[in-house]
Amino acid sequence: MAFQSFQALATPIAPETFIAAATQIDAAKLSALALAVEADPRGVVNRLQGDVGGRGALQRYAAAMLQQGQAQRLGRQWAVLVADKAVLAAPETKDGSIWFPRAKDAGFFTGGIAAALSRDSGAVSAFARGAGLPEPAKVQSIPEWLSQPAALLPRPARSAFDRAQRAGAV
Repeated sequence: MAFQSFQALATPIAPETFIAAATQIDAAKLSALALAVEADPRGVVNRLQGDVGGRGALQRYAAAMLQQGQAQRLGRQWAVLVADKAVLAAPETKDGSIWFPRAKDAGFFTGGIAAALSRDSGAVSAFARGAGLPEPAKVQSIPEWLSQPAALLPRPARSAFDRAQRAGAV
C-alpha cells in the first residue's frame, strides 16, 4: 500500500503500513500516522501489538511525536485509550479463556509511550497537559505514572494492562 493511500484515513491502516511508515518518519508521515491513531486508536494499537515489528514502530512513532513537539497530541491519543474504565475492564471469552483485550491494547500503547518519555523527559509536562494528568511525582517512574489509570481496574484486567505495558516498553 502506498503512503498516499492512507492520507485520508477513511479506514484503519494495516499494521504493515504503519510499521513501514514508522521506519523512517518525516513530518508528512508523522502527520499521517497520528491521524491513523486518532481515526481508530484501539484498532491501530491492537494491530501493532499483534505484529512482530509493532512494538518498535510504536516506540518510533511516540519518540517522533515527542521530538516534533507533538507531546500534547500524543497525550490526548493516550487519554482516549485509557479513559473508559468499563471498556478496559470488559472481559471477552476466547478459546475458552477470559481475555481483557482493551486493557491489553491500552497497556501496550502505554508501554511504548513510557519508553519514549523515559528517553525524552523534557516532553513529560506537555504530554501530561495533553493527557489531562498531573505531572509525575519526583519519586515516580514514568511507567508507574502512566499505569495509574489501570490501578482501579479489577485485578485480571489490571494484570493484562501491566503485562502489555511491559511488552510495549521493552
